[in-house]
Amino acid sequence: MRNTLGSRIRFLRDEKNLSQVEMADQLKISNVQLSRYESGARKPDPEMLVQIADYLNVSTDFLLGRTPLVHEPQSVYVSREDVRLLERIKQMPGLFSFIEELPDHPDETIQLMKIWEILRER
Repeated sequence: MRNTLGSRIRFLRDEKNLSQVEMADQLKISNVQLSRYESGARKPDPEMLVQIADYLNVSTDFLLGRTPLVHEPQSVYVSREDVRLLERIKQMPGLFSFIEELPDHPDETIQLMKIWEILRER
């Protein structure tokens, strides 16, 4: 059985460059308890699950593996600048095919979001 919850907590903690002790301190739990969540030995209660999701800035659905998206879009706003950038990306066959074929995995989704932010800044 996969430990989606634990692996996603650990992945996001690692993305934030936090140790278990640092994150546990922020959540006001022991690092042993956090370690148990990450290993799948224990499951957080609903209140703690919400607290972890809020701390990591993700939805509880993402942590539970119900959605591949790190952030659930409330509404999609695409600026004119975004449209122009997308048109430029379409002209780059290698990059566009990479985006089209990107599987729905949390680590690759986060990488794509980082790439998008870098591209938007240029």
